[in-house]
Amino acid sequence: MTTTLPPITTSNLTAGGVPAGAGVGADQVDDGKGLGKVMSDLSKKLGRRSTPEDLVQRNILREDEVSQSSHSTSSSLIAAKKSLEEAKTKDSLDRRIANRPSKVDLKLRNILRVDSSEAIDQAGVGLDQAVNIQERGQALRSCLKKRPERRELEEMNIIKPATHLDASLVAAQERLKRSQLEDLLNSRLEHRPQVEELEQARILVFAETVEVLPTFRKSEYNRKPDGNATFKKLTPQLKVAIREELNTFKKTEMSVHEQSLRNTCFH
Repeated sequence: MTTTLPPITTSNLTAGGVPAGAGVGADQVDDGKGLGKVMSDLSKKLGRRSTPEDLVQRNILREDEVSQSSHSTSSSLIAAKKSLEEAKTKDSLDRRIANRPSKVDLKLRNILRVDSSEAIDQAGVGLDQAVNIQERGQALRSCLKKRPERRELEEMNIIKPATHLDASLVAAQERLKRSQLEDLLNSRLEHRPQVEELEQARILVFAETVEVLPTFRKSEYNRKPDGNATFKKLTPQLKVAIREELNTFKKTEMSVHEQSLRNTCFH
């Protein structure tokens, strides 16, 4: 008479990983504990593995590969999904094309060049906008006419003189010139006269008494400059001319003591 044993499953396994009711020795129980630990670790890893859908979203698997391996996704669904994505892309493109700016807007925003032969009013732009563009163009042209020339900017040390030398050589020259000016300034500071010498030469005089004189209040005396003052109407060209005239006067006409020539300030 034969007895049929039930199949071995996880439900009828003991904690040691052996079938329940089976007679085993102590050494076999120890081996069963190690096997049960391996099986539990394997079940945990299998429980944490990603699903095919997650792998498709992470671009690790393709949809056709998943459909071939699982046979759960039919080719008709894939085709329908592709057609839906194409339709969405087409709708998005149509919306962007419908909302794109017109040619006139691009011309008003200075993205497209406006030809002189084209009439902006014929393209749908109002007369007030055309007049505004013309006024802005005239104002810009007037500003460009009033800007100083390159020579004047070079004299005012706003821009550097044009040169054909290498940029590294120009930078080295600038550093050398700066170091020379620093050395000259340090030497002049070292050789400047002391306060006692200036007092003896009656160049520097300190008053022994301090006088405090009354003045007008802010409400009684307007300290603001005149709106029609000359210095507010000077153009860059007039400023350069005045500076050159002043420097020429100091060099040739102004009488200066020989010991004070080095202290003459040129603008």
